[in-house]
Amino acid sequence: MGQYRPMFNIALEHTYFDDGKFPGVSLTPTADSERRMLNNNLITRKRTDGITVFFDNDHIESLQLYAKDTDDPLRINFECNSEHNNFQNFTASSVFEENKILFFDSTNTDGSTFGKKYLHVDDFVSSKDLVKYFNGSVDFGEDQVSVMDFSGTRKLIFDSQQTKSNPYGKRRIEPSDPSNAQQLKKNMLASRRALSDTRHASLGLFSILITPDELSALHQGSTQAYNDYHVRFQARETYWKYYLVGDANQPSAYIQDIDGKIEFEDLGEELLSNGSSARIFISKQALPLRARAKQKFQLLVKKNGRSKVYVRRLAVASAKRINKQIVNGNELFVSEIYINF
Repeated sequence: MGQYRPMFNIALEHTYFDDGKFPGVSLTPTADSERRMLNNNLITRKRTDGITVFFDNDHIESLQLYAKDTDDPLRINFECNSEHNNFQNFTASSVFEENKILFFDSTNTDGSTFGKKYLHVDDFVSSKDLVKYFNGSVDFGEDQVSVMDFSGTRKLIFDSQQTKSNPYGKRRIEPSDPSNAQQLKKNMLASRRALSDTRHASLGLFSILITPDELSALHQGSTQAYNDYHVRFQARETYWKYYLVGDANQPSAYIQDIDGKIEFEDLGEELLSNGSSARIFISKQALPLRARAKQKFQLLVKKNGRSKVYVRRLAVASAKRINKQIVNGNELFVSEIYINF
């Protein structure tokens, strides 16, 4: 048994959960990365919010050779999935776009925060971290290899006259215009993920590069070389819309926040699809969804000039019931909550 040391860590965070950690996620090496890890004695320890990768310090020399290959560097790619089928409901909508997937690259990190290196551009994961699926084709010409998108536009041209060799006996064709080569590579990797099995809600892809300098420092026992990569998701904010039906539908009813922070607007009565009538109240501001919401809203009814508490603590919004609605001329994400007694 070798002397295993931690190489890097990946952890996911989400403001929807009380402790800020994102439980119920799985990080799985792609088939190519799994073979690479096996060949280099890399092992993993999975956690509910991420994964840690360990290397065998007794085999550091072979690992260094792999990392020094500039044509095929030591890069480990992970597919990330969630067991939460309603992940898209409780996560900020900016991270979802058609034909795009989240891509987190360790070479894009710009420093650390409290020892953490966040793999996204903004404070939270956003649309800036999305890449397009590559749905194009490759044209093999006599002297050139062209990569084209779905519209037939040539995105990248590889010229056989532009080649580079390396000490490992490989020859690499260089792109004539390398300006968009890195982005295209990300898109193609994302496409490969898109074609794989998606039994759970897909979160995206992680791509971690291990450099020779990092390996040397890890071999010498430097704790600063250990990379602690993080991504942080923000919870979706919705307008909470209460439907008071049955005996709860009182003309003088109103909703009050015990903490005095949130106000509700009375939208009047509405006829529901089942024929019953409901009095509707909606929050005047969007509220972040939480796995365990801490809001304390009460239903009160005015009688003879006095207010009486009808419901001491109203039910809170659930990530399972969200939709878009037009309210007062504005399109809003709404959480529907029915109160019936």
